[in-house]
Amino acid sequence: MAADDERRQYHRIRYPFPERPKFECAGQTCAVLDISARGLRYAVVGVDPPNPHDLIKGILRCQRSAAVAIEGTVVRAQNGEVALFLHQEIPFTVLIAEQRYLHQRYPMWS
Repeated sequence: MAADDERRQYHRIRYPFPERPKFECAGQTCAVLDISARGLRYAVVGVDPPNPHDLIKGILRCQRSAAVAIEGTVVRAQNGEVALFLHQEIPFTVLIAEQRYLHQRYPMWS
């Protein structure tokens, strides 16, 4: 296990490419790379990423759950990826539904 993984407070759900949820914010739709109860990391392509400490609001659209309103602060923006610290947790039911689906469909993924 990497040192970064050991420091994480919340379990992250990483997505294989064909299963990535969408994050809609500021008039664009971005692919979600991973989520946790208090975090979301998404890819930005063709636009300038937000700056650290910016407030970001949007909608998380998972394929197996209802849409979730997201509000968070940018903690990192580099290499075409943006990491948010969420002001409210993603509902546990959403996280469990996502994890169950991925474990069933991709048992060796995470």
